[in-house]
Amino acid sequence: MAATEAAKSKERSWPAIIGWGGLALFSVLFVWLISTQLGESWARREDESIKTVKDFRPDGAETLYDLTRAYSLKAKEQGGYVGEFTWDAKQKEGPDYEVTLLWKDGETHRVAIWRVNLKDKEVRPQGDEAASLPRWAKSGEFKRQ
Repeated sequence: MAATEAAKSKERSWPAIIGWGGLALFSVLFVWLISTQLGESWARREDESIKTVKDFRPDGAETLYDLTRAYSLKAKEQGGYVGEFTWDAKQKEGPDYEVTLLWKDGETHRVAIWRVNLKDKEVRPQGDEAASLPRWAKSGEFKRQ
């Protein structure tokens, strides 16, 4: 009996603490690694979606951002005013965002909307304003109201 009590008193608990602590640390790191690798987070990427639309080349040559600037300059040359461009984006679902461009065309406020898929960088105009804006900009067609 004295031998078993002596053996118990010589046992140490620190190897068990190190073993279980190491296992817990490994588990936390493994879960973190898997969770970051499983899926890309699409939240809070409004700036990226706006940049994607601005860099969109509807005619294959000039970016949409350059076209809107050219549109504004051509209107000014014709004695009109196009400006106060305001870009905004809202996440719809997953990688899909809706990007809105608000601007003033003379005394009229206009709105153009594009749908953007950040996963494949696809940009789709929604409605007449977004679809015809590149044509207006290229032709210098200024709408006076």
